[in-house]
This record gives sequence, structure tokens and C-alpha cells, in this order.
Amino acid sequence: MQLKRPDIHMIAIAIPVILMLHVMFSTRTEGQTGSVTDVHDPCIIGFEDQYYIYCTGDKIQIRRSRDLILWEYLGKVFNSIPAWGIQEVPGVSNVWAPDISYFNGIYHLYYALSTFGSNRSCIGLATNATLDPGDADYHWVDQGKVFESYSGDNYNAIDANIVRSTDGKIWMSFGSFWSGIKMVELDSTTGKPVNSDLYHLAGRGGGAIEAPFIIYKDGYYYLFISFDLCCRGVNSTYNIRVGRSETVTGPYVDSWNMLMTSGGGTLLLSGNSRWKGPGHCAVLSEGAQYWLVYHVYDVQRNGRPVLRINNLIWDDSGWPVVQDTLYTEVTEKHVQPSLFYLYPNYPNPFNQDSVIHYQLPAAGHVKMTVFDVLGRVIDILVNERQEGGVHGIRFQGADCSSGIYFIELRFGECIAKRKMILMK
Repeated sequence: MQLKRPDIHMIAIAIPVILMLHVMFSTRTEGQTGSVTDVHDPCIIGFEDQYYIYCTGDKIQIRRSRDLILWEYLGKVFNSIPAWGIQEVPGVSNVWAPDISYFNGIYHLYYALSTFGSNRSCIGLATNATLDPGDADYHWVDQGKVFESYSGDNYNAIDANIVRSTDGKIWMSFGSFWSGIKMVELDSTTGKPVNSDLYHLAGRGGGAIEAPFIIYKDGYYYLFISFDLCCRGVNSTYNIRVGRSETVTGPYVDSWNMLMTSGGGTLLLSGNSRWKGPGHCAVLSEGAQYWLVYHVYDVQRNGRPVLRINNLIWDDSGWPVVQDTLYTEVTEKHVQPSLFYLYPNYPNPFNQDSVIHYQLPAAGHVKMTVFDVLGRVIDILVNERQEGGVHGIRFQGADCSSGIYFIELRFGECIAKRKMILMK
């Protein structure tokens, strides 16, 4: 499926070249605009030259954008809760947590029917030949129940996500609380399970874990999940974690090599003073470009859920990193790195580890050192010859005490410094 879309890059702009690049880039620091409030549990897909987001709301809300920035509300998928779901799940009042995918020539929208805090839940499926509401062939057809869980089960059948493995098989991960995240294989024709075999992907011993999303990149399947609590406005503690595996069914481990079935998960994104409880993410990938799509609770909107989209880049070890400042490219598609630049570490403040990215104008010897406030060397993160371009390194602060630290980056006669704050 060919899609016409802008590329999005993280670019360092310095005074010597700012006039040259001024027309090419517009900053996007405040995020998305238009119909972006009351977006919860978003999933995303490209269709023709536009993007579509489906989310929890009034029977699955639909939004559309041409540039990932300005979004318009298009209505909803269902006019009423499917009749079979009302019979199967007593007390159900809404349709939850959609996931959109395309296979076998049609679009598949998976959704959840449940009541808050219960694991008597069902995952359903609706299909469509097109995503454009203006198309004569546009019509959602409900295909009924796909998978279910009962009060006696140790899993919860909500928060479905579809991934195609490298051998062409279709898989559905799902789960919330209880024993954690599960997976079943689907028939590519029916979109429903081929058998009852369950695979266990991640868990926290009954603790808060949910909303899986899996992508494949460079030999690994990456499992994104949400830890802790959503749906509490400014008091939400949701945060996004990630692990990876060489096989789609696991085992998944985090960057510390801890099994995700034993509570592992590298922190990717947590809340800050403005945006609380980021979570239930999707990942949009187009070639080498990746975006993290998620909801967050906005303090300035009294805790209402809001759509956010951030650029994802990948460090030298193959782990994803969120870039919190985005640039939308307008004309040129490729701008070669030509600057020496030390990006702010992320997250900052941090309580365990933080990722530092830097840009080199050419090949040469680079040294990165971490100092404490007394000027003592805490760690030498890099001390080697590297190629020009953007590089990343993870600072592991587990053995350090809370406080202020300084990053110093040296490249030839160039020196850059940043402050980072460790809070335990």
C-alpha cells in the first residue's frame, strides 16, 4: 500500500545554517491540534494519503489527518453496542480499546467488550473494505466474537493488537492485569483463532500491566506495554515500557535482560508536569520512520485524555527512544547531519537510566564523560572513534545517588555540556 506522507526528523539547528533551514522545518512542540481531546487508547493506520485513528470513546471514535498534526473527527464505528456483546458481557456500556490492521484484502478492527475491573470480557471483530467514509463501499460489518475470558481465567480478553510474523502468520496479543499479556495465532482468512493455544508474553504477578503493541524491526519483535494505572486524570500513573524477542511468541526481555514475564520492561515514556500518565500506545512505522502514538492526561485541560504523537528513534543497541521535540519536514526529504550537537538526555529528571543522543559532523574521536557537582568523574560513556551522524548511549544511574550530574561531550576542539537530574 503506497502512502504519501511527510517524513519527520529530529534535527539540530544552529545559527550558521538557520536561515537555510528556516523554510524547510516548522517546530511542533505543543503536539497535535484539532480534534485531539477525549482520545483514549488510540490505534493508527495509513490509508491512501491520510492517517486514521480509532480510539475508545462513544462506540469507537474515528479521526483523520493528512500530516499527523491537525486531526478531524469523523464520527464512530458503531451506532450501538453489538447485540451479541450485550448478551455475553452483562453490564457492558461501551466498546473499548480498538486495534486496526489490514490483511487478506480487508481492514480488521478488533475491539473489547468488558466492564471496568472485570475479566469477563470479549474481543470482537468488525471488517470494512475501505476506511474512507465517503466511499460507496464503506460499511463496517461486525464479525462477532473472536476470543473471550471468564471470571475463572487468569487472563483478561481486552486490548487486542495484531502483528504479522516474518513467516506470514497473523498473531493477536492481548491482556490486562491478572497474569498479564497473552497471545494467540489467528487464521488469516477468518481473523479468528486457529486453536486455543495461549502464549504468555509479559506479567507483573497480578500487577498493573496492559495494552500490548508489537512491531518487527531488524531481527527483533518489540513489545510495547503500559504499566501502572490509567483513567485517573491528573492522578494517572500510566507509563510505557518495552522489551524485545527474536521470536514473536517470546521470550521478551528488557534492556537489562530481565524477562518481561517476570516484571521486566525498559521505561520508554513516563509523565511530566504537563502530561500525566502516557500509555496505551501504538507504533506507526513507514520504512525507517517510526512514531509513538498514545494518550496522555493534560494538566492544562483538567486531566482530560489527549492524543499525542512523538518521533521514535533507535539507539546503537537497537532500543527505541522517544524524541520530545519534533520537526515536520516540508520540502527536502534528506538533510545530512552537519552539526556538532548534544541533545538533552531523556527522560530528565530520571530515576534509573536515561538516554543521551548526540550528533557528529564527521568521523572522528569522541569522548563523553559524566561528572558530579564536585567535578568528579562518575563514568566515561564513550571514548572512541565514531562515524558522523546521530549516536545514542544509555547512562545507567542505578549505582548513583540522587542529585545533579553533568554530561560533557568532546569532539576535536568542540565541547558541549548538559545538566541531568537523578531522582530516586
